[in-house]
Amino acid sequence: MTLETRTVLANARDVAAAVPGLRAGIVWRSDAPFLGDAAPAGLAPWPPTTVVDLRDPVEAGGRHPLAATSTVHAIPVLADAAAAGSRAGASLTELYRGMITGDAGRAVAAVAITIAVEDGPVLVHCSAGKDRTGVSVALVLALIGTARDSIVADYVVTAANMGGVVDRMAAAWAGEATGSPTGVDVSRIPAAYLTAPADAIEVVLDAWDAYGGAETWFLAHGGSAAHVAALRERLLG
Repeated sequence: MTLETRTVLANARDVAAAVPGLRAGIVWRSDAPFLGDAAPAGLAPWPPTTVVDLRDPVEAGGRHPLAATSTVHAIPVLADAAAAGSRAGASLTELYRGMITGDAGRAVAAVAITIAVEDGPVLVHCSAGKDRTGVSVALVLALIGTARDSIVADYVVTAANMGGVVDRMAAAWAGEATGSPTGVDVSRIPAAYLTAPADAIEVVLDAWDAYGGAETWFLAHGGSAAHVAALRERLLG
């Protein structure tokens, strides 16, 4: 792993960059930060006020690298990310459908609630910043009425970043990030899981539409109309 890979987030961005009309500096997304990472370009002021870590406790591997400077909320979306990532025969779209049902669905809703009630920039991340992060950010965008093509556009930005993401995940598993293995063994993840195709997030958007809309789904999974109003105020002004 190069020094640049070790010290620069591979998949960090302001969600507003892909979504016309969205207020910048509110919702950021990324792959998992390492202790000592440089401030990402375009995300200022860094560090964020709040971090939402979607990894499970084993995957996260202890104290969050931004815990000294940011309020960190641990909201595991998948109870066992390593197992979920290597389930025989499970497609990426099946994984995504699973993230909006049961406990996982309530966790995704909790991410939107956290963004609604916190102040300042909120960084949402998992290991790659693609699957759990992608679904969670898609919900936030859907709740504020973002056009479908803009939600998809934000999601697919990750495709071009996956080389760097895989390098950092491999380094974390090798212990290069913290001195001990963290994250998941990227060599065991199916190749299809290391892509960011539009149809993966479109399956989620279709499911919310079939439910009666993202807001109806959100209200059934722990959210409230007040949370939706707060999101719209924070992100649209």
